[in-house]
Amino acid sequence: MYENNTEDILCSGIEYTFLSLISDKVKVLIVGGGRAALIKAKTFLKKGCNVSVVAKDFIEEFIELKNKENITLIEGEYNSNHIDKNHLIIIATNCASLNDEIRKDCDKVYKLYIDCSSPKDGLCITPCQRSSKNISFGIHTKAGSPKTSVYVANKVEKYLEDFDNFIEFTACIRNRMKNSSNKKEIMDFICSDDFYFFCERGKEREIFSMFYDLD
Repeated sequence: MYENNTEDILCSGIEYTFLSLISDKVKVLIVGGGRAALIKAKTFLKKGCNVSVVAKDFIEEFIELKNKENITLIEGEYNSNHIDKNHLIIIATNCASLNDEIRKDCDKVYKLYIDCSSPKDGLCITPCQRSSKNISFGIHTKAGSPKTSVYVANKVEKYLEDFDNFIEFTACIRNRMKNSSNKKEIMDFICSDDFYFFCERGKEREIFSMFYDLD
């Protein structure tokens, strides 16, 4: 029985296609004023998105967000006009019929939407996100285990922090060589285990200048 259950869980995994949204260009509409809506609002506000929240009632914690520049609270009932000027819709109500209505409205005009009440009924979900100085990444588990995603993300974050200086240097070189005829050759040279070995030891400029001009 245990083996069969395990197999069922793994077979029910979701395949994801990742997109990275440019936060300050994205308009997010959240429908709902409860705990789930608050969590999503904080997540997208933290990333710099422009957030609107529509609900008949808001829990008290929304008051703390009211003075932020990139949030608008709309007190009232949802209608389909609310989704027109937004790129991403977050469905966060506890009313099944309203959630279904919002999904249908979004499908009609090809809006991306997240359904907090039933994630598999949405078109997208938010990954567990982490950032270091020069890296941003997100993690999902295919079987849908948020706690596991958080655990793994914390492990990966610590590992990737070691690459921050390497990424900073290689990205700087890439931008300098943007119009260079040997850009591919240079990037192949510096994006390698051998070059990373010297970068770890603070010798990246010295090694690079042995083969290419830094100026």
